Amino acid sequence: MKEFFQVTEPDALKSLAIPERVKILELFEDLEPRTAKQIATELGENAARLHYHVKELVRVGLLEQVDTRVKGSIVEKYYQPVAKVIQVKLQLMIEENAQQLSDIMFTPFRTTEQDLMRTLNRFVASDVDVRKEYKDTFAFNLTEFYLNQEERNQLVDEISELLQKYKGLKNENGRRKFKFFDVLFPLMPPDPAEDEGDGVEDSDE
Repeated sequence: MKEFFQVTEPDALKSLAIPERVKILELFEDLEPRTAKQIATELGENAARLHYHVKELVRVGLLEQVDTRVKGSIVEKYYQPVAKVIQVKLQLMIEENAQQLSDIMFTPFRTTEQDLMRTLNRFVASDVDVRKEYKDTFAFNLTEFYLNQEERNQLVDEISELLQKYKGLKNENGRRKFKFFDVLFPLMPPDPAEDEGDGVEDSDE
């Protein structure tokens, strides 16, 4: 498995606008190969419908078959993402897929929102003892800053390296499954008057 893979093909970009396919890719945070049936079971989806999405992810180059195991008369195919970290070059997405830009960009937001709401609903419905387990688990950051191109590239590289450090950790030693989502984008040039005295907001809780 590669360390990084940059999405450049239009068909691959379009796959990232389909929630089911995004969910499939997110499932592999433990880097363990899975069959289409195992993926369907873990996501609680219809096996036949899920298998179609797996085949499409393979076709566009985001998933790859890494193993075949024979169990009796059944041949099991195991799949894995093409890389530990899959990145999208936003400029290419804007230039080649302007019409699909909204769907492609906001699908990760929507799937992340769904996961967050499920967690919050379970938290609210849980008893006091269970809620204690959530102490020091949530974190939220919102920051604005000024960067030149070199600083922007350095920030992205440092974040990628930091994520890579934790990406391969296994589900053991009392570890809890977390989801991390970040997006970096340039703000439209503001009115100079509006920009004066503009501060930075940052929160973590």
